[in-house]
Amino acid sequence: RKFLGYINHKRIQATNRNCEVMADVRHDGSEPLVDVMFADGDRLIMKGANLTTIEMLMALGSRCNAKELKEEQKSKKKS
Repeated sequence: RKFLGYINHKRIQATNRNCEVMADVRHDGSEPLVDVMFADGDRLIMKGANLTTIEMLMALGSRCNAKELKEEQKSKKKS
């Protein structure tokens, strides 16, 4: 829930207007799970029972940075 709160913060949302956040809160006793689907079809699944909020945010940030770097390298090759 804390992770969702951070991701839905207006300052975070302002950094990427193309980001869509959908929450599916279940009360069936299942393990907390964060499933991130990127525009390129890549997926990041984080099991919340084993991770802290900070670890989840760092994992998401790391994946986003890697994707951004990959895109920059592609654009440099085209130039």
